Amino acid sequence: DRLAGLLRGSNQVAEHSLPTDNSIDAVIATLERFASVGASMPTDLQNQAVRRFWDSPQFDNLKDARLVSFCLGVPLCPSGPCIMEDRRRFRAVFDRHTGVDQWVDDPLWYRRCYQGLVRSYFTYDAFSDMAPPVGKQNWGELRDYLSERVRNIVAKTDPEWVKAAIGNQQLFSESPCAPYAEAVLNGNSSEIDRLCGLMGIVMDSWFLRELVLAQVREATKLGNVKFTQIIPRLLGMLAGNPVLRDRGLILLLDRYVQLPLPGLHKQLCDAAVEWWGNPWLPSNEMRWGGVVPDAREMVSDWLKREFVEAFFSKLAKDGVGDKRRANFWLRYAKSMSNIQFALGATAMHSDDRDFVALRHKLKGLITELRTPDRSNNAFVMTMGSLVAVEFGGMGNAFYGYDNRASLPFEMSKPVVTTKNVRNSLKHDEPTRILWMLHKDGIHGRARWEEMFEATLKQRFGILPNTVQPVRVPPPPRNPPSSPRPAQTTTPEQPSRSAGDSILPYSRDTLVSFARARNLTIDDRTANNRGGNLWVRTGQDDPQVNKVLQSWKFNYKLDKGWWK
Repeated sequence: DRLAGLLRGSNQVAEHSLPTDNSIDAVIATLERFASVGASMPTDLQNQAVRRFWDSPQFDNLKDARLVSFCLGVPLCPSGPCIMEDRRRFRAVFDRHTGVDQWVDDPLWYRRCYQGLVRSYFTYDAFSDMAPPVGKQNWGELRDYLSERVRNIVAKTDPEWVKAAIGNQQLFSESPCAPYAEAVLNGNSSEIDRLCGLMGIVMDSWFLRELVLAQVREATKLGNVKFTQIIPRLLGMLAGNPVLRDRGLILLLDRYVQLPLPGLHKQLCDAAVEWWGNPWLPSNEMRWGGVVPDAREMVSDWLKREFVEAFFSKLAKDGVGDKRRANFWLRYAKSMSNIQFALGATAMHSDDRDFVALRHKLKGLITELRTPDRSNNAFVMTMGSLVAVEFGGMGNAFYGYDNRASLPFEMSKPVVTTKNVRNSLKHDEPTRILWMLHKDGIHGRARWEEMFEATLKQRFGILPNTVQPVRVPPPPRNPPSSPRPAQTTTPEQPSRSAGDSILPYSRDTLVSFARARNLTIDDRTANNRGGNLWVRTGQDDPQVNKVLQSWKFNYKLDKGWWK
C-alpha cells in the first residue's frame, strides 16, 4: 500500500531532462595519457628477471628486457649488488644482438625498454656519497645513451610520455634541472609536476632533490635586492635536504659576500654556524673549506660582533648598560683572530633560555671560570701578538699577555681569577705585559677608550677594523744546523734579502716590518712612561738583526731590541 502511494505521487512529478556533463571525458583522457607510464610490476617478476639476467646476461624475450630495464638499480638481494654497479652486466644490457638494442629499430617495442631505462636513470642516486665509482660511471653512460636514443622511440602515434621525452631532452644532459629552476623558483611548479607524472619521476628521486640546488644557483643570478630577499626561503629548502645543504650554503655565502655592502644577514649567519660550526675553529676547517676566504671571514666577523655584544649585554655584570665597552671592542672585531669565553657558574649552568641558546652557539669556545663570584665571566681575545682578557664587571682591570711567549693559562682547562696562581687569568708583571683600568681622566686621557686605543696602536700596531696577522711561536733559540728555508716575500717587508737596500726608519715602516715578521712592538715611551721603544724578539734571524741595527736599535739579552 505504501509503495502504491509513492508511485501514485510520482505520476504527478513533471518530466525533467538530465543535464549534459562531459567532464568525465577529460578524466578518461588523463587516465589514457598516464596508462602507459610505467605501471607497477609485481616485485617477484622483477626479482626473477634480474636474477636470470645476472646469471646469464642476455635477453631472450622483450618481457625480460623490459623488466630488467626498470630494475638496473634494484639489488640482487638485500644489501647485495645491482646491475648499475656491475660493469660487465651493465654493458650487456645495451648489447646490439642480445641486449635492448636488438629492438632499437622497432619503436613500438623498443620504447617499452627505453621507458624502463628512464625510470632506472631517475631512481639510481649517482649523486650520493654512497654510490661507488663504477655506479657513477655507468649512470653517466646511461644518461648519454638515453640522450642519443630518444629519437628511436618516435612512431606514428606517440603517448604523452614519449612526447615529453622528445620535448625535454635536457633531462638527459649534465644540467638536467637547470631549465626548470627559474619557473619553480617563481612559484610555478605545474610544468615540473606534469613532467614528473609522465616520466615516472618518484618523490625520492635525485632529480627533485637536485632541483632544489638548481633553484639556489638560479637565485644567485638575481639582482642584489631580490637575491637577499629570497635567502630565507632558500635556507628553508636546504634545511630539509642534508645531502644538498652544504653545496647550497656554499653558493649562498659566495654570492652574498659579493654584495657591495654585505651587512649582517642573521638567518644566513645562524644557518652557517648551525650546519658548519664556528668558522675559525680548526676542528671545523673541513666544513668551511668549500667557501671563498672572504665569505668565511665575513661570517667570522658577524659572529665575533655577535659574541662581543652578547658578552657585554648578557654575560657582563653591568648588563645592557655597559654600552661603552661593547661599542669599543666592536670596532676591533676584525682584529680578533680568536675569541674564547670563561663562564662562571651562573652562566655555565643556568637553565634560562637565553643562556642555553648562547652556550649552544659558543660550542667549542667555552671553558669554566672558577671564582667566588658566580656571576663573573671573562672574554679572551687574541689580536696579533696580544692575548687580552676582559672580565664581566667593569671594575675589573683589562689584562694583556704576549701570545708569542708561554701563556700563564690554558683555556682548554678551567681557569681561575686568583692572582698569580696556576691557570689564572690575572697575573702581575713580568708575566703580564699590559694592565689598564676602564677609568676616565687618567694618564692624560679624558676617556678610557682613548687610552686603550692609543696603547693598542702604539705597542702592538692594532688598529680598529683591521685584520691582524696570526702570530706564531718564535723559533727555538738553538735550531738544528739545517739550511734556513727561503723567506717568503711580502709587499710590507722593508728588506727582502741580505743584499737589498733597507728603507729609512720611520714609525710606520717599523710597524709594517713588525707586522710582516710577526714581531711585537712594546712602546715604553707612550703615556709619559719614560722608557724605551722595544722590539721583542731574539737574535735568531740575521735579516731582522740587520734591519734593526741599521735603524739604531740595540740588543739586550732575553729582552729584545731597544732604542
